[in-house]
Amino acid sequence: MDSPTPDLRDLLGKRVRILHTKRRLSIQKRIVVFEQQTYVLHFFVLKSTKDRFEDAVGRLEAAGISAQHVCAGTASWVDAIKAGGHWLALSYLPGKPLTQKAHPAALAALGRTLAKLNTIEGAATGALFERRRPVLPHEGYLAQSGALHSPEERRWIEESLSRMRRLPATQLTHGDLYGSNIIEQDEHAIGLIDYELMTYDVSGIELAATMMRPFCRQTAQRRSLLDGYLGTCAADLRATWLAHAPDLVFTAATRLLAARRQRIRHLKIRDRLLSIAEALPLASLRKRLKDRREAIARNIVSAEANEAYYQHIAKTMVGLCLADPAIDPVRLLEQCDKAFRKAT
Repeated sequence: MDSPTPDLRDLLGKRVRILHTKRRLSIQKRIVVFEQQTYVLHFFVLKSTKDRFEDAVGRLEAAGISAQHVCAGTASWVDAIKAGGHWLALSYLPGKPLTQKAHPAALAALGRTLAKLNTIEGAATGALFERRRPVLPHEGYLAQSGALHSPEERRWIEESLSRMRRLPATQLTHGDLYGSNIIEQDEHAIGLIDYELMTYDVSGIELAATMMRPFCRQTAQRRSLLDGYLGTCAADLRATWLAHAPDLVFTAATRLLAARRQRIRHLKIRDRLLSIAEALPLASLRKRLKDRREAIARNIVSAEANEAYYQHIAKTMVGLCLADPAIDPVRLLEQCDKAFRKAT
């Protein structure tokens, strides 16, 4: 059931309980509880960013996607001055995050949701709300991992880059499809939350990346996701996937690999900074820092496991694609997973 319409002043006041805060370059997010209802507040440095965000949320709803809706916000400069900045409050989407035991029916619903998302088009100029833009990772991957491949495999990667550069990157993608951002609702219906990394990109890259997420590593799950997408997507998106599935899988795997490596670097930097602070004489502070470092250590282990998995996919799949250029993407990942289990 939708949350009642609140007053923005109340959501920014002292009567709320703050559950979580998160900061990005141009957006800050805060999850709060007010009168037993949960809301997600966004603070924007620029009014133009707030307006783009509000428009994007409206476009999700117009496309038939179960999404958070705007229930309060600053509509003018006068409102912004009173509120101390540009704000939007979104409803909290009921349901539970997708887990590694995701039911195939939920994955089919996610595929249909991705098909709806990709019907929304825009200029491929970068992320909607941050100063970043999707890049094709082939050259960076070859610079770091090219020695793992034969000359023939490196040529395949270079040719894949050329093919990918010819594809339009104009479909809206979520950009952050972790299980925690995918909400399973009644009868396996799917809703999406957390829109800060939405961007216009090649449609099939996000579909391919989702097939490698921890909640979608079983054959039945992947098949359900793919069937749900291809059964409802537009004809041009279906044609793109059928013609370029191996390229899209490789691009997604190497992007995920680069993202895991970046996360590991950031986590290790944070850990080093906390280790310096841990030398301070305050016992209560040391205990909090110790707990935070233990949490970071767990996150590093998880990120390194995913890094190894995505590295294996990128390394293994090229040879499989050379041997069978028309290989089915589900079968491709199934064979990669089988080799990964043997290797580990």
